[in-house]
Amino acid sequence: MNQRLRPVPTAAFILVALLILAAPVAAKTIRTDYGGVEHFVGPLSPGRQWVSEDGVLHIRGGQEAYRDEVDDSRLSGDVVVTLNVNFHFAAPPVMVYGPMWGTVRLENDGGYWEGSWTGERTEVQGFSYIQAVLHGHGGYKGLQARVSYVRESPDPTAPFVIRGTVVQPGGD
Repeated sequence: MNQRLRPVPTAAFILVALLILAAPVAAKTIRTDYGGVEHFVGPLSPGRQWVSEDGVLHIRGGQEAYRDEVDDSRLSGDVVVTLNVNFHFAAPPVMVYGPMWGTVRLENDGGYWEGSWTGERTEVQGFSYIQAVLHGHGGYKGLQARVSYVRESPDPTAPFVIRGTVVQPGGD
């Protein structure tokens, strides 16, 4: 059987060659883990609050101040949290439980971070578990932080334990 060789189109050959050559030098994402503590500073604004007919406490647009102290100076600083909640009432020491969400802004000398968060205060223990995604601005432009805040105490002024990862796209 006689097989005829077909010429490879020049454009396709060049594209394959470029992909092979470019792959080893493609940019990699750099991930840096960090951890620390978030301290409650105080309330800034109660926001709009009401209790619905079904006995749920609703808060919209409340604001609180915090101070984050972590082992990555880019994520240490003064924090303003805007919060929204739909809390059910419970016996002490829990007092309230349910879903919560809002926005966060963390500022320091290098720039600032803004983002959103969602979380929950548990019914049985009154613990708070929160996940946030922050986007860097100023000196942190282009960075993203994914953060977990855990408060294993029903005391709303107890510190949060912070664990996070800074994501820097396109590093070497």
